[in-house]
Amino acid sequence: MVCTIGIGQLRGDTRNYVERVAAGETFEVLRRGRRIARLQAAHGCHDMLIAVPLNELRTRAARVFDRVAAGETIAVEYHGRTVAALRPCTGDVRAKPSRIPAAARQTPVA
Repeated sequence: MVCTIGIGQLRGDTRNYVERVAAGETFEVLRRGRRIARLQAAHGCHDMLIAVPLNELRTRAARVFDRVAAGETIAVEYHGRTVAALRPCTGDVRAKPSRIPAAARQTPVA
């Protein structure tokens, strides 16, 4: 199951989220209400990814997520070991969730 978190939540408890990812969980990261990245376990070719230390992800999250939004995949390192990957979300990430039309929100009065 994929959980959704905001950048503020990730910055506030970075190590906990990265440890949960290393244990197998996946998170979609929101920025201003839009999905911009998927934080998941780093499988595959780690040396092909751009490495960012865990502390830099916490302190410079905006810069890191700007790079992810531009299409880069970032490897998150903790104590010199790759523990997670930040990948851009696929699909139309700029589209906001659709709203329920006003007619559908009204409940019939009996």
